Amino acid sequence: MSFFEFPHTRTYDSDLGWLIKHAKSTEEAIETLNEWIKENEPTIDNLEQLYIDLTTGQLPEAMTEAIEIWLSQNAADIVTQLIKMVFFGLTDDGYFVAYIPDSWDDITFGTSGLDDFPVGVDFGHLTLTY
Repeated sequence: MSFFEFPHTRTYDSDLGWLIKHAKSTEEAIETLNEWIKENEPTIDNLEQLYIDLTTGQLPEAMTEAIEIWLSQNAADIVTQLIKMVFFGLTDDGYFVAYIPDSWDDITFGTSGLDDFPVGVDFGHLTLTY
């Protein structure tokens, strides 16, 4: 009867070959990771510097130009979306109210001035004056 037969079965704890194999594979993984870090360290440093520049407001000129181009192409859509953000409702007293953003200080809100109820005449239209 040999050592590797029942009841003397192999275990990973006592198998030196298994331990050496996995130690080598772990070492290879660490070496590969260290090589990747060395190859990508300049890129990581550039990203860190770009983050510092962005947070301090020192944008590179190419980025500033790209942002200006993007804004000129998309500003109308952005403003269109912002204009739609007026919320209407009723107060606890039952009055009609429009919740208007603070950025709309240049726009005067009013009504058409027809506060009575004449038959066949539209009344109470909301008016915006800029």
